[in-house]
Amino acid sequence: MRSMIASLALTSALAASAEAGVAAVWAVNDGEKVEQDDLAHPAKARNSAWDGRTVRLFGAGNEVLAVQVVVESDTKGIAALSASLPELRRRGGPDRITYAPPAPDPADSVGRPIQLFSVHYMNVTAPTHADWAWKPDSPAAPKDTTGWKPVQLVPENARAGRGGFPVPVAPRRNQAIWIEVYTGRGRAPGTYEGAITLKADGQARVVPVALELMAFALPDENSMNAMVYYEPDQPELYQGRNLDDTYHRFAHRQRVELVHAYDEAKVRAHPRRFDGADFTKARGYEGPGEGVGNRIVPVSFYGPGRGWEDRPTAWRRADAWMTFLATVLPKAITFLYMPDEPRPPQFPEILLLAGNVHSNPGPGGRLPTFVTKQWVAPLDEAIDIWCAGPQEYDIARAGQERARGRRYWTYNGGRPAAGAMTIDAPATDPRATIWGCFKHDVDTYFYWHGDHWRHNSQKQGERNQDVWANPITFDNRGQPNKEDFGTLNGDGVLFYPGEEKLHPAEDRGIAGPVSTIQLASFRRGLQDHQYLTLARKAGLKDVVDAALSAVVPRMFSDAGETVGFAETGDPYETARRKLGEAIAAKSGGAR
Repeated sequence: MRSMIASLALTSALAASAEAGVAAVWAVNDGEKVEQDDLAHPAKARNSAWDGRTVRLFGAGNEVLAVQVVVESDTKGIAALSASLPELRRRGGPDRITYAPPAPDPADSVGRPIQLFSVHYMNVTAPTHADWAWKPDSPAAPKDTTGWKPVQLVPENARAGRGGFPVPVAPRRNQAIWIEVYTGRGRAPGTYEGAITLKADGQARVVPVALELMAFALPDENSMNAMVYYEPDQPELYQGRNLDDTYHRFAHRQRVELVHAYDEAKVRAHPRRFDGADFTKARGYEGPGEGVGNRIVPVSFYGPGRGWEDRPTAWRRADAWMTFLATVLPKAITFLYMPDEPRPPQFPEILLLAGNVHSNPGPGGRLPTFVTKQWVAPLDEAIDIWCAGPQEYDIARAGQERARGRRYWTYNGGRPAAGAMTIDAPATDPRATIWGCFKHDVDTYFYWHGDHWRHNSQKQGERNQDVWANPITFDNRGQPNKEDFGTLNGDGVLFYPGEEKLHPAEDRGIAGPVSTIQLASFRRGLQDHQYLTLARKAGLKDVVDAALSAVVPRMFSDAGETVGFAETGDPYETARRKLGEAIAAKSGGAR
C-alpha cells in the first residue's frame, strides 16, 4: 500500500512538474561533475545514488554524506526552484535526522545534520595549461575540460539572485541541488527514509530518499593529516573582516587542517584551536572531529624567514620553539620550511640552514626540516621531511627514506600520477589522490593554498581577482624574461568568499566561506581513508587489496602515460560499500 501511494504521488508530481518547466529530475553521487548544459549525462538513468526513482545513500556514523539532485528545465525554463528535506526517519523506529534552517555563519553546524546548497557554475573557456597538472593534449589530460562546470556549493540562505533559494534555471539547462547529511553519533543503524520536495514555479515534485546507516562509526581522529595553506588576510581583504575562527571550523568539518606559519604568540592567541574547544557545540561546531584540536604548527611557511642562517640565532630560536611546543602542544607536528621547490642553485642555502638546525645539541636539534621536493642526493643529510609532487613521487625511494626515520609526504596534484585539484578535472581527482596516499603509506597530504583569491605575484596586471566570475586563479603568462608556465582553473581555491567587498555584485551575503565540489571530494577521500584504515586494522586485507586494485591500481611512480585510477564516482562507491559491509560484519554491529 505504501509503495502504491508513493507511486501515485510521484505520477501526480510528474504531471505537475511538466507544467512548471521541469523536463527531468534525477540524482547522482558526489563523484560526478554534471555540467549545466549536459542533458545526456551517462549517469542520468542509474548510478550508485539513483535507481531511477529513489535517492539512495549509505554510510557509517560520524560521516558526512552528499548527493546531487539534478533538475533539468524544458524550453520554458524555471523562474524559481527550491528544495527541502525535512527529515529522515528510521524505518521501524523513532530515530530521526531532522533539518534545521541555516544560521548566518556557514560554519555553525550545531543541530544542522541536513544542509542544502545550490550548485554554481563557471564557464571554462580555456583548459588548464600547465605541465604539473597534466600535459596538454596528452593521454593523461581529462576528456572534457571546457564548458559550464559546477564549482561552488552556495548555501540555501545566500542572497536572492546569488544562489539562495529559490534559484532560476534557464531553458534547457541543469541545476543541481547539493544535499549533505551528517549521520551523527549513537544513532541506531538501519534505513532512514524521507522525501526531497522540489518546488518549481509553485509546483511540487517529491523524490523519495533512503539512507542506509551501517553499524559502525568513523573515528573523530583523522587517519591521515591533510593540511591546506590558508592566508587570513585574503578573507579580510575580500570579506572586510577577520574570519579566522569561522574558516578553521568550516575546514575542520571537512576533516582538513588550515595551516600557516606560527610563533609562540599566535599559538597562545588561539588555545581553543589546538585543545579542541573551538570544535565543540559550545563554539557552534557539530560534526566529525568534535573536540579534536589542530596539531600541525609550522614555525615557518614558504621559506624559513630570517635568522636561521646564523647558527647561534638558529640554535636559540629552535630551542625556544621546541621547548615551548613540548610544554603546550607535545603532540604537535612542526617543521622549518626550506626555500620552496628549490633548484640546485639554492641547495647550498638549504645545507647551511639544515646544518644550523641539526648541529644543535639542545632541544632545537629535533626541529624537522621540510622541503617541497623529491629526494635528491645533494640534500640527503639535510632533510627530515620530503614532500614530493605526485609526478616526482618515487614509491621505492619513499619507503627507503621512511626506513631511515624520515617522513615522505606529497602535495598538490598532477595527472597521471595522481588527481588534479582543478575545476576542469573530474570530480573524483582529489579523492583519488587520498586513496593513493593510503595505498602508498603517505601519512600527510599538503595542498598549497585554500583561499588563493588574490592572484599569484607573477600575474601581470590586476591581482585582486573576481574569483566568482573568472575561473583562472593561477596565471603566469606575460612575465618578461621568464618561462611562460601557463594557467590553471580553480587552482589554490577550495573556498570562495561568501561576502564580496571588492566586487559587490558577487556578494552572496554569507558570513564566511563557500565550499566547492573540489573540497567535498577531498573530504570524501579522507573519509574513504578511514574506511580503508578501519578495514586494515580489522584484518580485512583481502577486502582492502581488492578495493585498492579496483580504484587506484596505478599511482605515483607506478603510473603510466594514462591515468591509472577511477575517474567516475561509482567505482569508489562500490568499493566503499564493500569496505563498509565488511567492517560492520567484523565488528558484529558494535557502534
